[in-house]
Amino acid sequence: MEYALYLGCTIPLKLPHFEYAFREISNYLGLTFKEMEGASCCPDPVATQSVSIDTWLTLAARNLCLGEKLGLDILTICSGCFETLKTAKVLLSEDKAAFDRVNTVLKKIGYEYKGTSNVYHFAELFSQEEYLEKIKKILMNPLDDLNVAVHYGCHLIRPSKILQFDHPERPETIDKIIKALGAKTVAFAGKLECCGFCARLQEEIGFKLVEDKMTELKELEEEVDVMVGVCPACVGQYDRKQRLLSRKTGKELDIPVLYVPELMAIAFGVEKDKLGLTNRSVKPNKLLEKLNI
Repeated sequence: MEYALYLGCTIPLKLPHFEYAFREISNYLGLTFKEMEGASCCPDPVATQSVSIDTWLTLAARNLCLGEKLGLDILTICSGCFETLKTAKVLLSEDKAAFDRVNTVLKKIGYEYKGTSNVYHFAELFSQEEYLEKIKKILMNPLDDLNVAVHYGCHLIRPSKILQFDHPERPETIDKIIKALGAKTVAFAGKLECCGFCARLQEEIGFKLVEDKMTELKELEEEVDVMVGVCPACVGQYDRKQRLLSRKTGKELDIPVLYVPELMAIAFGVEKDKLGLTNRSVKPNKLLEKLNI
């Protein structure tokens, strides 16, 4: 399968090891990509939209045009990018006036949005039965002894009326991927809570949300070896803030947080030294020791 690969801003600029892990597992799974040269910020699904919906739609439509020019559907590796591009596609298909306003602007720079390319998140793709079976066959390091906490975040499955690929209150796509790797996913009350990344003006809210979730995971009867997410903002939020909270509160909050493709890469046998697993606040040393790699 071939897709137009939309990388967004955060991963290639700040977290290139996430991109490396994703490209590695994609090679194993037989995916090929064409690069979306000239792509811009998605743009951000919260800030830009709240300032000007037309600007937000126009910027998103320009990115969608790049996929259309390649004649391919678009695959995203960031949940915020996925929500923006998928939501823009749906809104423009339902609002002819907005569609026309956007194309009036795009025409000035030589673009025309048609709505012919679909938008997918890699979690949506990899959780399909075809890919789950491929994952099971590829495993070099099955994760049979791991207890994994899954964080879905806000942008992957909501607004559910628009994104429509997983249940907004009982999601299972990421869990399916983790189970295909041989690991066990743990149940916990705060599984669907927001990470608090966007609470920049009241950062204490973000700290409280991180503290509540990580404290709950530490208090579970079964020890959690790792938490995983598919959004770079969420992964970074839990990684950095739990370390800061440990210093501030004295709590031993030390659960490593990985991007799902990183855990997949480990299971597929990608050399750990190439994955940049130490490029985070909470080092996954105990996790790697348990996996004996």
